[in-house]
Amino acid sequence: MNTTDVSPGTAPMSTEGLLRVGLHLLLAALPLLAISAHVFGLITMNWSAALLVVPLATAIVALTIFAPHPEERVILHGFLWGMLACALYDVFRLDTVYMLGWWADFIPTMGTWIIGDGASKTAGAWVGYLWRYLGDGGGIGVTFFVGAAFIGLHHRPPKQVVGASVAFAVFPVWAGLIATVWLAPRGQSLMFPLTPTTITLSLIGHLIFGLIMGLGFVKTRSAERFWPWAPVIGGMAPASHTVYFPADSRPALPPAGHPQPVGWPAATSGPVPVAATAQVAATAHRVAPPTTGERPVVVPPPPPLPAGHPSGPLPASTSSGPMPRQERPAAGHPSGPMPRQEQPVGGHPSGPLPAAGHPSGPLPAAARTGSQPVAARTGSQPAAARVGSGSSESESSGGPDTGRTRTATPPAGQTLDPETWALWQRQLATTIKGRRTHRWR
Repeated sequence: MNTTDVSPGTAPMSTEGLLRVGLHLLLAALPLLAISAHVFGLITMNWSAALLVVPLATAIVALTIFAPHPEERVILHGFLWGMLACALYDVFRLDTVYMLGWWADFIPTMGTWIIGDGASKTAGAWVGYLWRYLGDGGGIGVTFFVGAAFIGLHHRPPKQVVGASVAFAVFPVWAGLIATVWLAPRGQSLMFPLTPTTITLSLIGHLIFGLIMGLGFVKTRSAERFWPWAPVIGGMAPASHTVYFPADSRPALPPAGHPQPVGWPAATSGPVPVAATAQVAATAHRVAPPTTGERPVVVPPPPPLPAGHPSGPLPASTSSGPMPRQERPAAGHPSGPMPRQEQPVGGHPSGPLPAAGHPSGPLPAAARTGSQPVAARTGSQPAAARVGSGSSESESSGGPDTGRTRTATPPAGQTLDPETWALWQRQLATTIKGRRTHRWR
């Protein structure tokens, strides 16, 4: 099969394509017409099958394989769904024939008409059911799918599709069967007698056939994209064409809650194309008017949002000068400067340190191996005097040994005495580069 996707309505209806579809329709109709011709005595099914059906089927299969057409994808779907519908119809029919015994099965007898009158019933059953599924069921499916593609039934809702399929199964299919049995002189003797039971059962069977075939068409309606011609009647315009709605005399108003800005084009009346609803430009966009001469509707851009709206634009700066200088907060404010400490009596620049154990105070150095604990300064002895003495002795802080580690930089707003600062500098110097260890060594 040719899998080329052809958009509906884009290809002209060629003579070659119509001839190919006509051959498929002829082959689809021959199996049913051969039964009617045999019952009426016009030509036996042995001759019609050997001279018409088998040669034509062979030629069409060869053409489909070696020179495929896009529309044959739809024909293949109709052939398969017709056979499936015929099989489900036979589930009901054979139940009433062999289990309930309400009427006789004439399919094996029909098979003997094809292979000859002297054939056995078993051979006739094989040939008859093969003819029924491939010829009758598949042929009816092809006829319905091709007719539905010609009239654009794939654009209709599923209920309409199934209803049309059931109606086709009743007339002309079921009506033609009953007419053959009733009008032919040997119809009831060769096929089945016409009784209320046989008429009702055959009608129910064809209703089942039409229902399954319609559901199959709905399920595979996507195959109609391979149909190259536009629908003849009842079809909708392809999706690529712009569809215009009837003109509306009411004026086009701006959106509620937003006045129409000055300078917008005046609202007019006219058809609104479907394609224009998906286009919103920064400026007013005029749709090309249709060929009928009616004026189209002007599609304006969305109105600007008011100032201060969460989705609106940011306010523009009133000046390009420097930023206004902010007033510094008063002393004692959490974000303000640190309060100035009074300089101690001894002249130490950093002032007295907090008491031992305070969170911002010096950490105890008792955990350091090989060194004496560092005592907190009380502010009574100047720092210069202690550094100048060179004594290795240090005072005890008296605080608990919490095992806290020091950071790479002293805390904000806190200064260290010279001895602690020297220890901190030695700690940084002895730390391996790339790994920061803050414990005292």
